[in-house]
Amino acid sequence: MSLFMRRGLAVAVATLSLSAMSSCGANVTPAGLAPTLGFQLVDGGRVAMQSGQPVPDFGYQPRPRVDLTKDWRFQRANLDADLTFTPRTESLKAIEREAVGRQLPGFDDGQWQPIDVPGGVDLPPAGRTADGWYRVHFTPPESFAGEAVTLKFGSVNYLADAWLNGTYLGYHEGGYTPFAFDTGKALVDGQDNVLAVRVYDPPKGTRLDVVPWYYSDWWEYEGITAPVWLEASNLLHVVRADVIPHLDAADFSVVVENSSKLDMSGVAVNIEVLPAEVTDANLLNPDPLGLVPTDAPTIAAMSIGNITASAHNSFVRDGSFVFAGADKWTLNRPALYVLGVYVSVDGVVVDSFYDTFGLRRIQVDPTAPRLLLNGDPIAFTGAAIHNEQVTPPVNGAPRGGTPLSAPQQLGIVRQAQAVNVDLLRTNHVPANPFLLMLADRLGLAVWEEIPLNHFTPETFSLVMQRGLPQQMLAEMALRDFNRPSVMFHGFANESTGVDERTSAMTTLRDLDRRIDGTRLTGQAMYGSDPTDPTSAPLDVAGYTFYYGIFYGGPAPEPGTSNALALAHKTYPHKPVMVLEFGDWLPFGGSEDAQRQVFRKTYPAFASNLDIFPAGYVGSAVWWSLQDYWTDVPGIVVERFGLFRPDGGMRAVGVDAQTSFGRVTTPVAAQPRVVSGGQAVAVPVPEPSHFATHLAFVLVFPCVLVGLLVAGMLALRRFRRPRLRHAT
Repeated sequence: MSLFMRRGLAVAVATLSLSAMSSCGANVTPAGLAPTLGFQLVDGGRVAMQSGQPVPDFGYQPRPRVDLTKDWRFQRANLDADLTFTPRTESLKAIEREAVGRQLPGFDDGQWQPIDVPGGVDLPPAGRTADGWYRVHFTPPESFAGEAVTLKFGSVNYLADAWLNGTYLGYHEGGYTPFAFDTGKALVDGQDNVLAVRVYDPPKGTRLDVVPWYYSDWWEYEGITAPVWLEASNLLHVVRADVIPHLDAADFSVVVENSSKLDMSGVAVNIEVLPAEVTDANLLNPDPLGLVPTDAPTIAAMSIGNITASAHNSFVRDGSFVFAGADKWTLNRPALYVLGVYVSVDGVVVDSFYDTFGLRRIQVDPTAPRLLLNGDPIAFTGAAIHNEQVTPPVNGAPRGGTPLSAPQQLGIVRQAQAVNVDLLRTNHVPANPFLLMLADRLGLAVWEEIPLNHFTPETFSLVMQRGLPQQMLAEMALRDFNRPSVMFHGFANESTGVDERTSAMTTLRDLDRRIDGTRLTGQAMYGSDPTDPTSAPLDVAGYTFYYGIFYGGPAPEPGTSNALALAHKTYPHKPVMVLEFGDWLPFGGSEDAQRQVFRKTYPAFASNLDIFPAGYVGSAVWWSLQDYWTDVPGIVVERFGLFRPDGGMRAVGVDAQTSFGRVTTPVAAQPRVVSGGQAVAVPVPEPSHFATHLAFVLVFPCVLVGLLVAGMLALRRFRRPRLRHAT
């Protein structure tokens, strides 16, 4: 089949399938199963809650932990879809009957298939949806007794239900974001425990109310696709600490939970800022404390005391550090700091927490359609990446499998740096946490997004009604809150409709602002419709450009330049983000054809970059850095990569290296940055007490006046003489 025949067939099949799906047996009634994440007011502020507990931080903490990465077993099973998407108050008993004991600790799983966790059960090229049950035996240390022990999942694709020793813990829907459960009394310290996980992934196109709902142009690995671990802490412990960066300050918000049955008085929260240094020795160390130089002085510290922690409850305390001479986080000099949080009772520290952060500000210039990083104009040269093992290749194709370890992610970063890429678009999903750790430390920007890929008016309405995109965005934003490399949150990719999509973009933007507000928001619209109005609520106008590939005639020009001008006319005050351009290399085809697409497309973007006085293009992202497997029937492997699966640079990679290097400063040896400066602490008044006092001051007089007026009116009616009608 010729290249042009393949392109035409792919577009025709996709268009027909998407438009006809609603009439081909797909479930068009939204599921009753509710999202598990919400927000709750507690002492001191608002806290994200999920499955009955505050949403924790999922980064590495120097706490006792048990990694559940060995000795898992898996059994395929035909799982009832209707039960899966029915509220658990109605379906749990039936699900457990369907399990026929698989969730119980005494069940014999000796004949089940051994399986790697994390990993997928549907590896390419043969693998497809494989629903079923996972089980693992483990023995936690006796030291876990009397501790608060949390079970954390990095991700499970798609819908997971979990039991610990036969006790149901809860469920989670969504395949790319983390979740956690309180093990409570279900965990038995020092003895054999059994964790059972039921995993269901609906066949693509059978449900319109899931995310994603249809075949994706990447391989969706099903199963437990990220690490699983138990983390122990004191009953009074730090749940998370979020930092909102400014150029001369850092605002923080600390969430502390009291998991005990008793109120605790004499509680204090102590916060300090420590310097950090990234070296070859600690680059891959996930422990934030590993970045603090030996004998490094504390930059600033603050203590918030006189706290009473209510039993089985959480509280929030906020504050700020104002810096003088701070080291800002930039692409060329990615300075990081370490935030340390210590909770004490009567002066005795009972828990500690650490995370890294950077001082940076990404914004749109209020006077022009350009991006500003720390006040300076910036344009990004980028590439898309996939969370998939590529090397060593198998028969010339990517190896396949997930997830990628930190060293494997470092290989991706080094390839990106080799072609002068400074912006990574993480496919259409949230980023791998190891990638973000490295991007923070090595100076790369990241565009990550939730998988609203190829959504339609109907599917937008259904999933927004269920609240799934809102939950996925919140989980992504909360997980990556302190990552300075994450500069953009994407809400959709190549979707259709106007009213429904605009409404969804507005809702997601508002949620993003309430959670964080330091990232720019966008989506990737079809470049074939540069007048698409649905990015009006967002910060930037993102597009995918495939002129001469999927549309616009046989060549990239003049379609690319004309569409770019129309996009700027549609959004004159927003930077235009080119989030995809590129072409695949046919098997046996010449690399020169792919290189010619770059040469004939990129100049239109380069001449309009927003670093020039009249420029407005904020990024040019090649799709993609590496080849990857795809779920799309009939394609198997997408060969878009700047690099071959064996690690060799393709001809198009050489051109990208040269052209991108004119915009992005070529990467040299990583500078040794020891963050410094001086800072002073600025505590914030306790909002809960302030609100109570304010309410008393304002409301009580109004109520008192109201009661007096009501009393006078009643008395007046009682004393009013009755008049007789004249006769």
